[in-house]
Amino acid sequence: MLRREVPLISVALVLAACSGSSSPKATVTPPADALAALAAQGASAVYAATYAFHQISPDTTATVKVWRAEPSFRVDVVAGTTTATLLLTPAGSYSCSISGAKRSCLLVAASGAPVPAPFDVAPANLFSADLHTLATDTAAYDVRTAPARPASCGVPASQCFDVSSVATASPSPTASPSPAARVPNGRYCFTAAGVLAAASYPSGNTITLTALQTSTPAPDAFTPYAKPTPLPS
Repeated sequence: MLRREVPLISVALVLAACSGSSSPKATVTPPADALAALAAQGASAVYAATYAFHQISPDTTATVKVWRAEPSFRVDVVAGTTTATLLLTPAGSYSCSISGAKRSCLLVAASGAPVPAPFDVAPANLFSADLHTLATDTAAYDVRTAPARPASCGVPASQCFDVSSVATASPSPTASPSPAARVPNGRYCFTAAGVLAAASYPSGNTITLTALQTSTPAPDAFTPYAKPTPLPS
């Protein structure tokens, strides 16, 4: 091993002497570019994840479960014996619920059509629309590096960013999002694979990754758990 290293060291010394220049500086990726790259990965990532959600006012806790395998996507918000589900599949979008022993599902949108606001489960945008916005339109936001989160209890380490909307944005290839579509100001943390690891907001609300499986979710994860009925016309 030592005999193999000597020529490499010698060559390095010769090159340094010949060039007469200092060592090249490491390239630093701007925070907005780093965030955009991670968000783009997250928008196509395949995984099943569980999160702990805490809302400050009113004081509420819930478990958020997410399944992703493009083009299908599912979010469950579980609080006590109640579950609210948003399910997007190639066949259509469904709003489902579990209350005690009762289960029900509604077909709320055709495949590819926007989900009507009353059925858009609140945290869902974190794992869908917000990712696409951060991947394609970071010019509309002030993005700063924040302290990273270390790996813990099976959850990977993550890179964090403080994101805030700016009043005027520099030109970007895509149109700036409407106020309703803007990503909320807050701190967002992503694993190296682009999976959201945590988000916190000025209100004090938080969502934190507690478990992650990167294998492809089972097909039945994207099947409505009750026979869907269409919305009344």
